[in-house]
Amino acid sequence: MTHINKPIAFVAGLVALFATLTVGCSGDFLANLIEERSGGISVIIINNTAYRASFTLGGYDALVRNPPSAAELKQRRLEATTTTSAITLDCVRNIAIGTEALVERVIETEGHLAANFDDDAFSEFVHFSSAPIDDETAALPTVGTAEGREVRLGVNFACGDQLIFTFEEDAAATGGFRIDYDVLQTDDTD
Repeated sequence: MTHINKPIAFVAGLVALFATLTVGCSGDFLANLIEERSGGISVIIINNTAYRASFTLGGYDALVRNPPSAAELKQRRLEATTTTSAITLDCVRNIAIGTEALVERVIETEGHLAANFDDDAFSEFVHFSSAPIDDETAALPTVGTAEGREVRLGVNFACGDQLIFTFEEDAAATGGFRIDYDVLQTDDTD
């Protein structure tokens, strides 16, 4: 009878599992999957354009699908050349400004039915408007759009970090505007 060394078999199994996962899954997916989720993050939005920006910012967990988890939403109309104060969100796997996936998650979980929901700021794009603030087109894309942007836990940020999204005019970008991203990482060396 063959004797199997259980600790060695266990380690060999873990190595085989890890090899399978790393070949079958991208490193980004694994990083997003295993990153610890606790606490919160803060988000700063900088509007470096000459136009009002209207958008929906949301945090959600794209891996929770049955049933899907609701997105935590923050909608804003940010005047030209201004910056938001820090926006606090729970630390979740996906943080997005106006992406198709965010829009689908909000509709699927009926987040768009919430009180004070801004339909004009809800899109897979950031809207830029030159209309007066009290005009009915104040949040509509009268001068252009920026494609939405999503960042992921474990890939682009960690819990406790501060995420910075900057809106810029860019004639070469689809819609005439773009969203830049930067992160201030938490210093956990204390």
